[in-house]
Amino acid sequence: MQTISQLYKHYFGNRNKKIQFVLYLAGIIVSSLGLALLFKSGVGVAPGDTVAFGLAERFDIRVGYFLIAGFVALVMVNAKIEKKRPRFESILPILLRGFSLNIWLYDILGDSQFEIWWVQWSVFVLAVVLFGLGTGVYLRSPLPHIPVDHFMMVVNERTNQSKRFIRIIFEFSLAFLGFLLGGWGVVGFGTLITALFLGPIIQYSFEKTAFIERLSHPKTKSKSVLQ
Repeated sequence: MQTISQLYKHYFGNRNKKIQFVLYLAGIIVSSLGLALLFKSGVGVAPGDTVAFGLAERFDIRVGYFLIAGFVALVMVNAKIEKKRPRFESILPILLRGFSLNIWLYDILGDSQFEIWWVQWSVFVLAVVLFGLGTGVYLRSPLPHIPVDHFMMVVNERTNQSKRFIRIIFEFSLAFLGFLLGGWGVVGFGTLITALFLGPIIQYSFEKTAFIERLSHPKTKSKSVLQ
Protein backbone atom coordinates (compact mmCIF):
# COMPACT_ATOMS: atom_id res chain seq x y z
CA MET A 1 0.00 0.00 0.00
CA GLN A 2 1.32 3.45 -0.90
CA THR A 3 2.41 5.81 1.86
CA ILE A 4 1.02 9.33 2.18
CA SER A 5 4.28 10.80 0.81
CA GLN A 6 4.11 8.47 -2.21
CA LEU A 7 0.50 9.43 -2.90
CA TYR A 8 1.37 13.11 -2.58
CA LYS A 9 4.24 12.76 -5.03
CA HIS A 10 2.04 10.78 -7.45
CA TYR A 11 -0.79 13.32 -7.50
CA PHE A 12 0.95 16.63 -6.66
CA GLY A 13 4.59 15.97 -7.62
CA ASN A 14 4.98 18.92 -10.00
CA ARG A 15 3.33 22.15 -11.16
CA ASN A 16 1.24 20.47 -13.86
CA LYS A 17 -0.21 17.98 -11.39
CA LYS A 18 -1.11 20.80 -9.03
CA ILE A 19 -2.94 22.51 -11.90
CA GLN A 20 -4.77 19.25 -12.54
CA PHE A 21 -5.85 19.15 -8.91
CA VAL A 22 -7.18 22.72 -9.04
CA LEU A 23 -9.22 21.89 -12.16
CA TYR A 24 -10.34 18.61 -10.57
CA LEU A 25 -11.53 20.49 -7.51
CA ALA A 26 -13.25 23.13 -9.65
CA GLY A 27 -15.01 20.43 -11.70
CA ILE A 28 -16.48 18.79 -8.62
CA ILE A 29 -17.55 22.11 -7.08
CA VAL A 30 -19.19 23.33 -10.31
CA SER A 31 -20.97 20.00 -10.85
CA SER A 32 -22.19 20.16 -7.23
CA LEU A 33 -23.63 23.62 -7.94
CA GLY A 34 -25.40 22.15 -10.96
CA LEU A 35 -26.82 19.34 -8.84
CA ALA A 36 -28.02 21.80 -6.19
CA LEU A 37 -29.70 23.98 -8.84
CA LEU A 38 -31.38 20.91 -10.34
CA PHE A 39 -33.10 20.31 -7.03
CA LYS A 40 -33.93 23.99 -6.51
CA SER A 41 -35.49 24.20 -9.99
CA GLY A 42 -38.28 21.92 -8.77
CA VAL A 43 -38.57 19.93 -12.01
CA GLY A 44 -36.46 16.91 -11.08
CA VAL A 45 -32.89 15.98 -10.19
CA ALA A 46 -30.49 13.68 -12.05
CA PRO A 47 -31.59 10.00 -11.91
CA GLY A 48 -28.44 8.79 -10.14
CA ASP A 49 -28.97 11.21 -7.25
CA THR A 50 -32.69 10.74 -6.64
CA VAL A 51 -32.27 8.18 -3.83
CA ALA A 52 -30.08 10.51 -1.76
CA PHE A 53 -32.48 13.43 -2.31
CA GLY A 54 -35.47 11.20 -1.53
CA LEU A 55 -33.90 10.07 1.74
CA ALA A 56 -33.05 13.66 2.63
CA GLU A 57 -36.66 14.69 2.06
CA ARG A 58 -37.96 11.83 4.17
CA PHE A 59 -35.58 12.09 7.13
CA ASP A 60 -34.77 15.83 7.06
CA ILE A 61 -31.01 15.21 6.92
CA ARG A 62 -28.68 17.05 4.56
CA VAL A 63 -28.49 15.24 1.24
CA GLY A 64 -24.69 15.40 1.06
CA TYR A 65 -24.42 13.07 4.03
CA PHE A 66 -26.54 10.45 2.28
CA LEU A 67 -24.37 10.78 -0.82
CA ILE A 68 -21.23 10.27 1.26
CA ALA A 69 -22.68 7.19 2.99
CA GLY A 70 -23.90 5.72 -0.30
CA PHE A 71 -20.60 6.28 -2.09
CA VAL A 72 -18.58 4.76 0.77
CA ALA A 73 -20.82 1.69 0.65
CA LEU A 74 -20.27 1.53 -3.11
CA VAL A 75 -16.49 1.56 -2.56
CA MET A 76 -16.90 -1.63 -0.53
CA VAL A 77 -19.25 -3.17 -3.12
CA ASN A 78 -16.75 -2.48 -5.90
CA ALA A 79 -13.97 -4.09 -3.88
CA LYS A 80 -16.13 -7.15 -3.23
CA ILE A 81 -17.02 -7.56 -6.91
CA GLU A 82 -13.43 -7.09 -8.06
CA LYS A 83 -11.99 -9.10 -5.15
CA LYS A 84 -9.45 -6.34 -4.56
CA ARG A 85 -8.70 -3.91 -1.78
CA PRO A 86 -11.20 -1.04 -1.37
CA ARG A 87 -10.19 2.11 -3.24
CA PHE A 88 -9.97 4.31 -0.17
CA GLU A 89 -8.42 7.09 -2.27
CA SER A 90 -11.97 7.63 -3.61
CA ILE A 91 -12.82 9.15 -0.21
CA LEU A 92 -11.38 12.45 -1.52
CA PRO A 93 -13.98 13.05 -4.28
CA ILE A 94 -16.70 11.53 -2.07
CA LEU A 95 -16.14 14.11 0.66
CA LEU A 96 -15.70 16.93 -1.87
CA ARG A 97 -19.02 16.06 -3.53
CA GLY A 98 -20.96 15.66 -0.29
CA PHE A 99 -19.76 18.75 1.53
CA SER A 100 -19.70 21.06 -1.51
CA LEU A 101 -23.28 20.03 -2.34
CA ASN A 102 -24.38 20.77 1.23
CA ILE A 103 -22.74 24.20 1.13
CA TRP A 104 -24.37 25.13 -2.19
CA LEU A 105 -27.78 23.71 -1.35
CA TYR A 106 -28.24 24.73 2.27
CA ASP A 107 -25.81 27.56 3.02
CA ILE A 108 -25.60 29.55 -0.23
CA LEU A 109 -28.89 28.86 -2.03
CA GLY A 110 -30.67 28.35 1.29
CA ASP A 111 -34.42 28.94 1.13
CA SER A 112 -34.41 30.27 -2.44
CA GLN A 113 -37.40 29.04 -4.45
CA PHE A 114 -38.36 29.40 -8.10
CA GLU A 115 -42.12 29.37 -8.60
CA ILE A 116 -42.60 30.89 -12.07
CA TRP A 117 -42.46 28.12 -14.65
CA TRP A 118 -40.07 29.83 -17.08
CA VAL A 119 -37.69 30.70 -14.23
CA GLN A 120 -37.78 27.07 -13.06
CA TRP A 121 -36.88 25.78 -16.51
CA SER A 122 -34.21 28.44 -17.01
CA VAL A 123 -32.58 27.38 -13.73
CA PHE A 124 -32.94 23.75 -14.78
CA VAL A 125 -31.18 24.31 -18.11
CA LEU A 126 -28.36 26.20 -16.38
CA ALA A 127 -28.11 23.40 -13.82
CA VAL A 128 -27.79 20.63 -16.43
CA VAL A 129 -25.10 22.59 -18.28
CA LEU A 130 -23.09 23.26 -15.10
CA PHE A 131 -23.48 19.66 -13.92
CA GLY A 132 -22.35 18.28 -17.27
CA LEU A 133 -19.46 20.68 -17.83
CA GLY A 134 -18.15 20.27 -14.29
CA THR A 135 -18.36 16.49 -14.49
CA GLY A 136 -16.49 16.40 -17.79
CA VAL A 137 -13.65 18.49 -16.33
CA TYR A 138 -13.47 16.37 -13.18
CA LEU A 139 -13.38 13.11 -15.17
CA ARG A 140 -10.41 14.35 -17.18
CA SER A 141 -8.20 14.41 -14.12
CA PRO A 142 -6.12 11.32 -13.25
CA LEU A 143 -7.11 11.78 -9.61
CA PRO A 144 -9.61 9.35 -8.00
CA HIS A 145 -13.19 9.39 -9.27
CA ILE A 146 -16.49 9.07 -7.45
CA PRO A 147 -17.10 5.31 -7.03
CA VAL A 148 -20.31 5.23 -9.09
CA ASP A 149 -18.16 5.84 -12.19
CA HIS A 150 -15.88 2.95 -11.26
CA PHE A 151 -18.93 0.78 -10.51
CA MET A 152 -20.09 1.22 -14.10
CA MET A 153 -16.72 0.01 -15.36
CA VAL A 154 -16.75 -3.03 -13.06
CA VAL A 155 -20.27 -4.07 -14.10
CA ASN A 156 -19.34 -3.48 -17.74
CA GLU A 157 -16.41 -5.89 -17.43
CA ARG A 158 -18.52 -8.52 -15.65
CA THR A 159 -21.54 -8.42 -17.97
CA ASN A 160 -20.00 -7.43 -21.32
CA GLN A 161 -22.76 -4.85 -21.73
CA SER A 162 -22.00 -1.33 -22.96
CA LYS A 163 -21.33 1.40 -20.40
CA ARG A 164 -24.19 3.44 -21.85
CA PHE A 165 -26.70 0.57 -21.40
CA ILE A 166 -25.52 -0.17 -17.86
CA ARG A 167 -25.76 3.49 -16.86
CA ILE A 168 -29.30 3.81 -18.25
CA ILE A 169 -30.51 0.72 -16.34
CA PHE A 170 -28.70 1.76 -13.16
CA GLU A 171 -29.93 5.35 -13.14
CA PHE A 172 -33.53 4.58 -14.01
CA SER A 173 -33.60 1.97 -11.25
CA LEU A 174 -32.38 4.63 -8.82
CA ALA A 175 -34.93 7.10 -10.18
CA PHE A 176 -37.76 4.67 -9.45
CA LEU A 177 -36.50 4.11 -5.90
CA GLY A 178 -36.03 7.85 -5.46
CA PHE A 179 -39.62 8.45 -6.55
CA LEU A 180 -40.85 5.98 -3.93
CA LEU A 181 -38.86 7.83 -1.27
CA GLY A 182 -39.33 11.46 -2.27
CA GLY A 183 -42.15 11.52 -4.80
CA TRP A 184 -42.57 14.24 -7.41
CA GLY A 185 -40.55 16.62 -5.25
CA VAL A 186 -37.45 14.70 -6.33
CA VAL A 187 -38.32 12.88 -9.55
CA GLY A 188 -40.02 14.92 -12.25
CA PHE A 189 -40.10 15.49 -15.98
CA GLY A 190 -36.70 17.13 -15.64
CA THR A 191 -35.25 13.80 -14.45
CA LEU A 192 -36.02 12.25 -17.83
CA ILE A 193 -34.56 15.23 -19.69
CA THR A 194 -31.41 15.04 -17.57
CA ALA A 195 -31.05 11.33 -18.33
CA LEU A 196 -31.21 12.07 -22.06
CA PHE A 197 -29.03 15.18 -22.32
CA LEU A 198 -26.56 15.05 -19.44
CA GLY A 199 -24.41 12.37 -21.09
CA PRO A 200 -23.77 14.34 -24.31
CA ILE A 201 -22.88 17.47 -22.32
CA ILE A 202 -20.41 15.48 -20.20
CA GLN A 203 -18.95 13.99 -23.38
CA TYR A 204 -18.58 17.44 -24.96
CA SER A 205 -16.87 18.82 -21.86
CA PHE A 206 -14.62 15.77 -21.63
CA GLU A 207 -13.49 16.11 -25.25
CA LYS A 208 -12.84 19.85 -24.98
CA THR A 209 -10.66 19.48 -21.87
CA ALA A 210 -8.15 16.92 -23.16
CA PHE A 211 -5.36 19.33 -22.18
CA ILE A 212 -5.99 18.43 -18.51
CA GLU A 213 -5.00 14.83 -19.13
CA ARG A 214 -2.04 15.86 -21.29
CA LEU A 215 -0.56 17.85 -18.40
CA SER A 216 0.81 14.58 -17.04
CA HIS A 217 0.63 12.41 -20.18
CA PRO A 218 1.46 14.66 -23.17
CA LYS A 219 1.07 11.85 -25.71
CA THR A 220 -2.23 10.49 -24.37
CA LYS A 221 -5.07 10.43 -26.89
CA SER A 222 -8.63 11.33 -25.93
CA LYS A 223 -11.03 8.48 -25.27
CA SER A 224 -14.80 8.53 -25.06
CA VAL A 225 -16.26 8.20 -21.56
CA LEU A 226 -19.66 7.08 -22.84
CA GLN A 227 -18.86 4.15 -25.09
